Amino acid sequence: MAELITQIVTFLEQIVLAFGYPGMFAVQVLENVLTPIPTEPILPMAGILVAQGKLNFVGIWAAAVAGSTTGSFILYQIGKRAGEPAVRMLIRRWGTYLGMNEPILNRAIVLFNRYGGWMIFFGRFLPVVRPTLSLVAGMSHLPLRIFIPFTACSTGLAILIWISAGYLLGENWSSILDLLQQFAPILIPAGIILGVAVVSYLIWRWTRVRALRRIPEGLE
Repeated sequence: MAELITQIVTFLEQIVLAFGYPGMFAVQVLENVLTPIPTEPILPMAGILVAQGKLNFVGIWAAAVAGSTTGSFILYQIGKRAGEPAVRMLIRRWGTYLGMNEPILNRAIVLFNRYGGWMIFFGRFLPVVRPTLSLVAGMSHLPLRIFIPFTACSTGLAILIWISAGYLLGENWSSILDLLQQFAPILIPAGIILGVAVVSYLIWRWTRVRALRRIPEGLE
């Protein structure tokens, strides 16, 4: 499976090189619908091409954000139109190829029910549950006026970081990526813990501010 994914990534890199902005759009759509496909090697490579003057920074960033948001929207529509029973059946049968399973879906449902639309924004930075959140948002009939902006903003931030890294680090990115992969067993759990801590703090602060705003109303 890992070898197949590596071959797919190499193929997608060639698409970006051959087709530029439309290629990046297509790659990001596929990455969000077929979640085992990683974009980490592709986005920094786009940054390298920007540094070489072969691509425009804003153009490739916009194409990537549009593609990622479109892919998330496709999953949203599947979740909304199919409903939870059909989604669970789909994951049971094809989850291995989609990078999803029922325990992750259950966790995403719990987080979404607890934090609502905020999980769409912060969930982009939680790789374990991110693939299923768009499905859960659709299953929960989250309004598109919330889903689309939150998805686009969180995706835009994450993609900006990856492309900027490739732009700043240039050709040295491949060796740095190899180093990061060596420490992935440590970095990924640490990143998840940090992400959960940040999300929890922001949500706690938001709920506290709302509670404080209601106090004067109760005293009147």
